[in-house]
Amino acid sequence: MNIFFEYINYRWNAKRLHGIHSPFVFNFMKDGMPARLTKESEKEILTFAFKNKRDLKVVNVEDHGAKSKKLKKSRKVKQIFSTSSSFGKNGKLLFKLCNYFKPKSILELGTSVGMGSLYMHFGNPESKITTIEGCPETYALAKENLSPYPIELINNTFEQAIKEFKPQKFDLIFIDGHHDGEALRKYMGLLDLYSHDNTVFILDDIRWSGAMHDSWKRLKSSRTYHLSMDFFRMGVLIKRPQQVKENFILKLKR
Repeated sequence: MNIFFEYINYRWNAKRLHGIHSPFVFNFMKDGMPARLTKESEKEILTFAFKNKRDLKVVNVEDHGAKSKKLKKSRKVKQIFSTSSSFGKNGKLLFKLCNYFKPKSILELGTSVGMGSLYMHFGNPESKITTIEGCPETYALAKENLSPYPIELINNTFEQAIKEFKPQKFDLIFIDGHHDGEALRKYMGLLDLYSHDNTVFILDDIRWSGAMHDSWKRLKSSRTYHLSMDFFRMGVLIKRPQQVKENFILKLKR
């Protein structure tokens, strides 16, 4: 996959408000995308980021996915932050989605240092967030980072953790780990039992590889999901069987 070509194609086709004929998506772009962090929340985000991107502590990373195979097993925290963190405009997209849809329950697959978890928490502080991290040492780091916040952390592989869930439905599910196309489709299948017709699925790094992009295209074309929103790095899927099937390529505001 040619990522440069993909980006040019994305920029050429992405829309803001003009040309969006779905009231559901139009309202999100109009009312949800302008949302901003409070000054206090933004200060906490920046403090969190500053701490982690300058942390020289070495962590032994236990890989369960494809994304980190190019990196060494022993990594400094700042390396983990720079390669795995949902910081900046993509983190803000998590905030905007949580702020607009107000999910009561959130599941995150792939905690890393906890940056994405924090953005989602500030998006809707009333949400119950459960986040799963497979690497024990990264889990310990995230647990320390997120200790001031009411976020539940689980140290387990994604598949095993999902299989051990009690019967429940999540309103928003963020998949940010493994980065393998086949594994992504497998997790989406396993999570079907824990979602409802309006669950917001957020998939990270949909263009990380040809396999990931192929899985994204297959998922958005399937009969299961009637709505997709493509923000280049992140993709959003919602079942919404009550609406006509539509796929949107949308510009991401900072």
